[in-house]
Amino acid sequence: MTRKQIILMNSAVWGVLIISGTTNSYITDKFAIHSFFWYLTITIGYYIVSAICFYCSYFFVAPRLIVKKQYLLSILLALLALVVVIIARYVLEFSFLKPVLHFDNYKGGIPDIKYYISNIFYYYFPSYFVYGLMYFFALSWYDNNQHRQEQQREQLNTELAFLRSQINPHFLFNTINDIYSLTYNKSEQAPEALLKLSVMLRYMLREGNEEFMPLNREVEYLENMIALQRIGVKYTAYINFVQEGYIGEQLVASLLFVAFAENAFKHGIWNDEANPLEISIKASNTQLTFKTRNKKNNSLKDDTGGIGLANVQRRLQLLYPDKHKLTIHDNDEFYKVNLLLNLNR
Repeated sequence: MTRKQIILMNSAVWGVLIISGTTNSYITDKFAIHSFFWYLTITIGYYIVSAICFYCSYFFVAPRLIVKKQYLLSILLALLALVVVIIARYVLEFSFLKPVLHFDNYKGGIPDIKYYISNIFYYYFPSYFVYGLMYFFALSWYDNNQHRQEQQREQLNTELAFLRSQINPHFLFNTINDIYSLTYNKSEQAPEALLKLSVMLRYMLREGNEEFMPLNREVEYLENMIALQRIGVKYTAYINFVQEGYIGEQLVASLLFVAFAENAFKHGIWNDEANPLEISIKASNTQLTFKTRNKKNNSLKDDTGGIGLANVQRRLQLLYPDKHKLTIHDNDEFYKVNLLLNLNR
C-alpha cells in the first residue's frame, strides 16, 4: 500500500469518527445552547489526544514489539506514550477547552494525577493504543503479502521467459537446417521457405513474445509451420491438420503447441498413407483440445533429448494450474498427445 493511500485512509477514518462524534454530542445534548462548530472543536480536541495515543503505538511501540521483538524497550516506550497522552490531554482541557471555549469537563474541579493515569490507562490504552498495534500488524501483513506475491510473479515471469527462449531457438535450429539443405541443393523452393520462416520469426519475436495470444493467430502459426515442413519434401507428405469448432479470439498461451507439432515432425513418419501425421484442434469459447498422432520413425535417434516437451509441460503447470490435462501415449509404433485446456482464466 502506498503512502498516499495510507494517508487518505487514515484521514477518512478520523474524519468519519470526528463527524460522527460531533453529531452524536450535538443531537443528544438536551441543553445544546452552543453551535455545531463548538461541539466540533471539542470533539476534534479529544480525538487529537486519541490520535496521539494511536500513532505513538503505531510508529514507536509496534515496530519494536512486533517486528524487532524488543519487549523491554516496547514497555518503556508504552510508558512514555502514557506520559505524553496525559500531558496532551491536560494541556487540551486546561489550556484551550476551559479558558477559550468555556468547556469544563470536571464541573469546576481539577482532577489529580491518579485520575488522569487511571482514566487514560483504562480508556485510551485498551482502545486506541491497542488499535495502533493491530493496525501496524494488519498493514505489515498486507505489505508483506503483496511483496511476496510480487516476488512470485517476477519469478514466474522470469521462468516463463526462460522457457520460451528455449522453445523458439530449438525449432528455429531445425528449420534453418532444412532450408540450408534446400539452398545447398539449389531448390526453387528455398525462397518460399525463407519467406515462410520470416513470417514465423516476425510472430515469434514481435507478437508471440506475449504471454497469451488469440487462438486464431496460433493456428495461423501452425499452418505456416506445416507449410514449411512440406517444402522440400521429396516424397508425398501425408499430413492432416484438422480444425473444428470456434477458432477465434480465445486467448491461449503463446507458442504452446509448437513443441508438440515439432516433435511429431521430428520423430514421425510422413510418407505412410495409411498412417498420416495428424494434428487437430477442437475449440469452443471455454475449452480447447489439441491432439497429435504420428507413426514413430524408430530409426531416428535424437541425442539432444526432449527439451521442448519438458519445457511446454512446465509452462502448462505454471500457466494452467488445475486447468489442463495432458496425456501422452508412447509405444513402439505410435506417439500420441492429447491436451485439454480450460480457457476460463
